[in-house]
Amino acid sequence: MKKILTFLMVIVLSFSFLMTLGCSKSDFTVGIIQLVDHVALDAANKGFREELKDLLKEQGKTVKFLNKSAAGDFGMCTDIANNYVSKRVNLMLAIATPAAQAAASTTKDIPILFTAVTNPVIAELVESWDKPNTNLSGTSDLNPVEDQIKLIQELVPDVEKIAVLYTTSEDNSVYQLQLVQEYCEKQNIEVLDKGITESMDLDSVFLSLPDEVDAIYIPTDNGLAKAADHVHNVNKSGKKLPIVCGENGMNEKCGIATYGIDYYELGKQTAKMAYKILMEGADIKTMPVETANPEYITLTVNQTVASEIGFTIPQSILDKVKA
Repeated sequence: MKKILTFLMVIVLSFSFLMTLGCSKSDFTVGIIQLVDHVALDAANKGFREELKDLLKEQGKTVKFLNKSAAGDFGMCTDIANNYVSKRVNLMLAIATPAAQAAASTTKDIPILFTAVTNPVIAELVESWDKPNTNLSGTSDLNPVEDQIKLIQELVPDVEKIAVLYTTSEDNSVYQLQLVQEYCEKQNIEVLDKGITESMDLDSVFLSLPDEVDAIYIPTDNGLAKAADHVHNVNKSGKKLPIVCGENGMNEKCGIATYGIDYYELGKQTAKMAYKILMEGADIKTMPVETANPEYITLTVNQTVASEIGFTIPQSILDKVKA
């Protein structure tokens, strides 16, 4: 009988120990809202989670991530954010402008970091880049627009007319259009404004392009990033124009070359800000919005797409990539 009781006691204690391990709480809970799934935003998400987990682990701390994608639906972004507020997360990460705007509408108390937001002032997320003065700050993915247009000039030396393809409902894309227009005006390059409301407009937009268009520029744009394969298919079956995109993920599918931000590194950069808030008690209201480290902006080319549209990338550009 004593042996049986001892055996049962061991089982009970072992079960209790396992239950304790299974129910152990993390030191921090971070809620992530991602607007839509595509290469760039996925990379920022992964970089943030991996870096923050490692930084906290070094201090003997743990973090639980609640990670949701809104599939491009602004209303769903708001629902996800409200759910995180109800769970009293320690911090939110909003990936892309609409996700950040939705999160900002749900709480003024929980710190919200954003990433993959081009201009947080225009998006009304912060009062200024240097001093947000709200419960939001983060990292901007403002790409080197001027360098990318200069790249078009090198790809097409006699370029006179560029079509800019973007989603009209995305504030960040509209802002980048303005940057393109400002630079091109100085270069005597005509800019055709080709805004779309949805990806189904792409076929008609390409058909409407005049023969005089020399190249296409697509800024960092969530809608078009999701439709990048379709952009390439429409282009290669019709106009066969050289396209330069605002970010590498999109360029891998429909562009021939770009100077692009490494979104994985941008996510890691944002994680360092999260660490300061969670571990060092940094006040998010005074944390300047950061831009991508120039070290992680690189020139890439896409020979596959170039070949499929019958375009030869100049040797001068290929030499830069090799270097």
